[in-house]
Amino acid sequence: MSDSQPDIRQAIEWFRGKRGESIVEQGVTEPREPRFLQPERPLNPKLAQLLADIGIRTLYEHQATAFDLAEAGHDVLVTTGTSSGKTLCYNLPVLQRSIREPAAKALYLFPTKALAQDQLGKLRKLAPDVECDTYDGDTPKSARAGIRQTADIILTNPDMLHLAILPNFSMWARFFRSLRYVVLDEMHAYSGVFGSHVALIMRRLRRLCEWQGSKPQFIACSATIANGPELFEDLIGKPPTTVSDDAAVVGRRHLVMWNPPESGGRRMSSHAESAQILATLVWMGFRTIAFTRSRLAAEVVLRYAREGLQGIDPALARRIESYRAGYTPKERREIEKRLFGGELLGITATDAMELGIDVGDLDAVVMDGYPGSIGSLRQQTGRAGRSGREAVGFLVARDNPLEQYYMRHPDLLLGGKAEAVRVHPGNPFILSAQLKCAAHERPLSVSELEGFPPQSLDLLEDMEETGEIVRRSGLWIHPSNDSPAAQVDIRGGGANQYTIFCNGEVLGTLEEWRAFQSAHPEAVYLHRGEQYVVQEFDEATRTVKVTQQRVDYYTQPMIESAVNPTAEIESRRVGNAEVRLCSMSVRSQMTGFRRKHLHDDTVLATVDYLMPAHEMATIGLEIVIDHVNLDTRKIEPWTEGVHAVEHLLVGLAPSFVQCETRDLGSTYVGAEIGRTGGTIYVFDDIPGGIGFSEALLSSASEWFERVVEQLSACTCDDGCPSCVLSPW
Repeated sequence: MSDSQPDIRQAIEWFRGKRGESIVEQGVTEPREPRFLQPERPLNPKLAQLLADIGIRTLYEHQATAFDLAEAGHDVLVTTGTSSGKTLCYNLPVLQRSIREPAAKALYLFPTKALAQDQLGKLRKLAPDVECDTYDGDTPKSARAGIRQTADIILTNPDMLHLAILPNFSMWARFFRSLRYVVLDEMHAYSGVFGSHVALIMRRLRRLCEWQGSKPQFIACSATIANGPELFEDLIGKPPTTVSDDAAVVGRRHLVMWNPPESGGRRMSSHAESAQILATLVWMGFRTIAFTRSRLAAEVVLRYAREGLQGIDPALARRIESYRAGYTPKERREIEKRLFGGELLGITATDAMELGIDVGDLDAVVMDGYPGSIGSLRQQTGRAGRSGREAVGFLVARDNPLEQYYMRHPDLLLGGKAEAVRVHPGNPFILSAQLKCAAHERPLSVSELEGFPPQSLDLLEDMEETGEIVRRSGLWIHPSNDSPAAQVDIRGGGANQYTIFCNGEVLGTLEEWRAFQSAHPEAVYLHRGEQYVVQEFDEATRTVKVTQQRVDYYTQPMIESAVNPTAEIESRRVGNAEVRLCSMSVRSQMTGFRRKHLHDDTVLATVDYLMPAHEMATIGLEIVIDHVNLDTRKIEPWTEGVHAVEHLLVGLAPSFVQCETRDLGSTYVGAEIGRTGGTIYVFDDIPGGIGFSEALLSSASEWFERVVEQLSACTCDDGCPSCVLSPW
């Protein structure tokens, strides 16, 4: 390839010429001219000069509107597109207030540390005289007291607010007394378990602020979602004034839907295809990010891409990296520095990087698998083509029912609407844990429960009976001086972390559930493109020891579940099935693992290996099928048919609910020999449930119809991962 960088359309035509059979559809978003507006409430001259110093002399219409609303005292939600300048929607009112009231404080909350670091750089560039700093788990303990005392704006994340700031409220009293703004950036990231915890952390924060006499305004920014105002109110506890008319410049964007070819009855690995596209784009000179669905996939794609570039240009192979959770703080800062500085031409990342981190002028995005929602699809493609530049995104489908369904119906993605984002702060496990945290921070009264979910009183009384909470003078108090927050993992992975060691050096960390499934003896652990094989797994010390080895496979756990419905909540008849929403007791256990070939996902071996069982109470669906009437080319009747339907139901569930297949658990019970039918259980794979099963019940008719359509449309003769065989 020549040194001159080809334009986007030439690159797409190059791919079409080489691999046209893989391109299912190409969507194009036409460019849009910007609209500008001066705020009705004038910017302070000092603030206007700060903007001019970085080249901004006028505001987009939505930025000016958000500024006016915040200045008028409203809580504001901004839901405009990627790269629309939402950062100024909160920085401007915060800085305006800081100029007017020098003692005023602001708290910025971001879902990731990397995003906070990125926004800190922008803020310091805009307002170099304002005292601002990050305060997170990577902040040296020696620096924390100084930041608490001097910072006007603190950038942190909900984890740190939960673990370190709110439990030590007396050390922060001065900051909270002067707190005027709380910013919740990337609001759409707060869904499911994480979002449910954040909703209750916001109530803890508001409660302590009110005790100190402050009532901060809230400003939230979000990608376009179907229920922005509703989610804001669920998270913050009060309604917003919403700004949603995007006036920013938009460049032409292309979305190429890419289906890997079939070979020997199996579709080629999306990892290998994504790596090839990434390596080709980097070779062409495009700065590219490849999003993957898991940490393992990020490492696999990096390894393939490096191998592809090594024989062409070893220097290029060194200019791609991976970025994911589990790296040490030092490694993350090193990668971020190379990324933000433009040294890296390509990066593989999990979906955390889809958030509003400015990684420079990216030209292209590769998505290794459908990212789970239309909202995330647009977020990820929007990471490229900022400031009106033309850009391209490649969506590389995996061989599973959902993604193959979308490959046959590309219009559902290209023209579909963004989904709703749901939280469930009433989950009894989440709510009880957060109530204990609140009671530890300050005695909790009945009147204060008004802002919490309605079942809070019952849960407090239950915890009083068990001694987890005590009641004195009408107030609930946590009976220990030790904060319960340390035992509450707000991201749902469990409080216990396992540390990975290689030759005595810390390689990374894993949540307990992830360690049980991915770091058992003989498992392959991938880190920054290198392979390590687990030698020792120690539950007592929560440590894993690995050695670096080159192997041609990766490992995948096999999980078995047993379900016992405990109470029926609701039921309805759908076609030939009775669908019951139930509370359930679920017992899950890893029974073994598969070794799968790196390049085509072929199963090389299946190994029996038992890990400790895990039990939980949750919410799920009991689907009792009268008979199975499916394509007998692909499945046998009775038990095999029920098993096939189970795979299809779980595989297609994310097209109705904003979740991933791994957010759901499932199992089945076949009918007696000589009969058709059976029972399928699909459940929320989180203690207490998170609302997925309820949403699936409401969409059950369309859900079942899509299952039948998927099976009928698949061209295979005897079942494949695109229809009845589980690819997970």
